[in-house]
Amino acid sequence: MQKHNSFTNKLKKQLLTINTFIESYFDKFNNIKFKSIKISLSKSNKVVLVIGIPVILALSYLTIPTFFNENLIQSSIKNQIQKKYNIKIKFNESINYRIFPKPHFVSNNLSLIGKESEIGLVKDFKIYISNSKFFSFNNFEIKNLIFNKTDFEIYRDDFLFFYNLLKTEPNENKVVFKNSNLFFKDDKDEVLFINKIFNNTYYYDSQNLQNVLEAKNEIFNIPFKLIVKNDKFNKKTFINFDSNKIRLDIENVINYDNDVKDGELDLVFINKNISFSYEIKKNSFTFSSKEQKNNYDGVIDFKPFYLSANFNYEGLSSKNLFNNDSIIIDIIKSEIFNNKNLNASINLIVKDVTNIVELNNLILKVGIDEGNFNFSDSSILWKDDLKIIINDGLLSFDGDEINLIGKFTFEFIDINNFYRYFQLPKNYRKKIEKIELDFVYNFNKKYIKFDNPKIDNKNDTKLEEFITSFNSGKNKILNKITFKNFVNDFFIAYSG
Repeated sequence: MQKHNSFTNKLKKQLLTINTFIESYFDKFNNIKFKSIKISLSKSNKVVLVIGIPVILALSYLTIPTFFNENLIQSSIKNQIQKKYNIKIKFNESINYRIFPKPHFVSNNLSLIGKESEIGLVKDFKIYISNSKFFSFNNFEIKNLIFNKTDFEIYRDDFLFFYNLLKTEPNENKVVFKNSNLFFKDDKDEVLFINKIFNNTYYYDSQNLQNVLEAKNEIFNIPFKLIVKNDKFNKKTFINFDSNKIRLDIENVINYDNDVKDGELDLVFINKNISFSYEIKKNSFTFSSKEQKNNYDGVIDFKPFYLSANFNYEGLSSKNLFNNDSIIIDIIKSEIFNNKNLNASINLIVKDVTNIVELNNLILKVGIDEGNFNFSDSSILWKDDLKIIINDGLLSFDGDEINLIGKFTFEFIDINNFYRYFQLPKNYRKKIEKIELDFVYNFNKKYIKFDNPKIDNKNDTKLEEFITSFNSGKNKILNKITFKNFVNDFFIAYSG
């Protein structure tokens, strides 16, 4: 009470001083007279008067908060933030008042508190205030909150902090997080991933009656935009995810009226539209497509994380899969799976490779084990004559370059048709059941090297000399022409 009276007395003295100054100013012009001359008020003095008085009044008005007690300000701000946004904060340093560009308070190294402990440290905190109630401390009103340069350390349960921001009561204010980092940790206190926050803005859309998040973030070196809209009345959440880098666009609707959350998801994957229906349970996420020709299904277990999925295509171009600018290569380069806590088993089955008429029945098996990619036991058919199998296929990362290392096994179904297709002279046609070749394929430079050739489990000196010559030459980039020449030269070398 004494502090409040002290503030009131200071305020009264300041206003009394301003009032006395103004009255004195006018009295001088009304009462001062000189015997010999009469001085009239000039136009310039009138301008000074008109401009000066409002400026003095405005500055005095805006500096009123500097007379508030700092502890009372902090207490009021903390209470209002918790009441409006369910955010608990702790001031670690003093709070300061700023006039420009709008009246606001600032503080450094502010703590954000989760359920039991600190979840974030804000290096630069700004809170804007209403300038309509400066004279009534009891009605001190907060407006926009700016959390700049925040380092979050988040565990799974701490995501409630962000979820609650999408449930706040209707208001005209914004909560902004920018230039920040979110470190997501597991139960062993190890960092699973880092999410860079460029600008995340929470606000209430009064026209559509929705809580909204507009986010610009980056995760696993993949920048993305995210829009989340929460309709509390209908118990639905609308999500839009967009990343140009991996050419992925997701639209999602979640119905959370029941214990088991369900919804529908539309996305663009490998330049094709995909629609899923899904269910979210406590420890798992299941999904399946509604399409007949191109269908998908899978399960994600959350603890520990494991993805098991099957993708079936009637037709797909090889350019979408293995070209240097394909979505799969973009995902691999992004290092999104370069995490020892991520494991997956993915089967991609393609009936027809549309841009290479001879290839069909692709079975691409992708195993991800602690960030390591394994393509073993993948296979594809060349017409109906040859089955090509990848054994021990692993991805290797050397700087920015990506190499696929493994062994090709060629199992002939009808070798005579194969010979006829490549127009191999009859004197070079031998009965062969299986060919094995070690290989290294460079995705960046698009060239391939071979090693250790075997035919029907036997080495051949002439073939080894041919492979050595091929690797040292300039035609290691395989297209239709060079591949045909390689096949002919391979069988000629073996038969020679």
